[in-house]
Parts: sequence; structure tokens; C-alpha cells
Amino acid sequence: EDGADPLRGGFRGLELLREDQVDPGKGIQLQAHEGWDLITYVPEGVLTHQIAGRLSAGDFHRAKSRLGFRNRATNRSRVHPAQVFQSGIAFQPRYLKFGRERRFFPSAERKGILRLIASPDGSDASLHLHQDVRIYSSLLQAGTHLIHELRSGRGAWLHVVKGQVRLRDHRLNAGDGAALVDETAVSLTALEAAEILLFDLP
Repeated sequence: EDGADPLRGGFRGLELLREDQVDPGKGIQLQAHEGWDLITYVPEGVLTHQIAGRLSAGDFHRAKSRLGFRNRATNRSRVHPAQVFQSGIAFQPRYLKFGRERRFFPSAERKGILRLIASPDGSDASLHLHQDVRIYSSLLQAGTHLIHELRSGRGAWLHVVKGQVRLRDHRLNAGDGAALVDETAVSLTALEAAEILLFDLP
């Protein structure tokens, strides 16, 4: 199935953010270009991944390769659809060796806070990235307000996985993304039960 990629050409090293809904018994092709960390996240359902094996809701997987790679993820369920996000982050040229890792972040760890999912140093049990990028995940109840401070010169990409949030004067619905530049902080409020991904970018 064709997925949606709201980035359309990349933003500050975040080269891809693609969402796919995978019907029961169907599969999708996952592809990372040369010089990318590819993060695969399953918010809903279960997928069989050629590299990672079984990925369930809450699983995040990182893979990288100097030459890029292709693999396939399949929804083995006969009944339930699955949802999958892929984000591609360009890494620095000196990091050339192939590598992969997986982490499970339960819902309880992400409710009402920005849970660090991936970082350059793997802090707080996060995935290791090979660029100065930090990825956060959060599950929000209606009315929850979050603030994430940005260091000088950095930007951010906010993506709404589910629900609806307010970012300043803008309402963002599931599937919407927003780029932030020249801001000191990301400040958002959930207008209903919502899930977000936040990328803190150089």
C-alpha cells in the first residue's frame, strides 16, 4: 500500500517520515537509503519484519547500512490491521558499519510525558542514533499540556500519530506534521486522547 510522507523532501536531517496502514495478510516494503538510520515503529497491530522478526505495538527498531537495504514487513493477522511508521535519519559519514537494535516502550512509560526513544548516546535505555537527533514518544489524555525546550540553533518536527493536538494557534490531526524553526520550545496541548512523535533536530 502507498504510505503518507508529510515531509516531502526532508527537514534538518530527518529524510523520511512515512506512515502505512497494513491490511490483514498484506505486506509493505521497507527501504533505507545509503547513510540512513531507519527507525521502524509499530503503534498498532503485529508485523513480521525480515530483519527484526516479530514487531508488536510499542516496539521500535533501528537499522542502518552504508549501502542501504530493502526488507519487507508483513501483517500475518487474518483479522486485525496494523500501523507502521518509518523515519529515516541521515547519519555522519564516519558511521559506516551495519547495525540494528530493538526496544519495547510500553504505554505506561509514555503516558503524559515525552519519553526518549532514540538518542546519540543511547541514554535512558533509548535506541542509539548516529546523528545529533533525539526522538520522543508520548501518549496524551485530553487537556494534557507538554513543553519541550529547544537549545539554540535547533529545530523540531512534531508528528501526530493519533488524535488531535493544538500547537500554538494550529490544530493538528492524526497524520499531520509541523516543522519548528527559530523557536525556544515546543508547546502543545492534547485536544483529545492523542499520540505524538517529536524529533529534536540539529
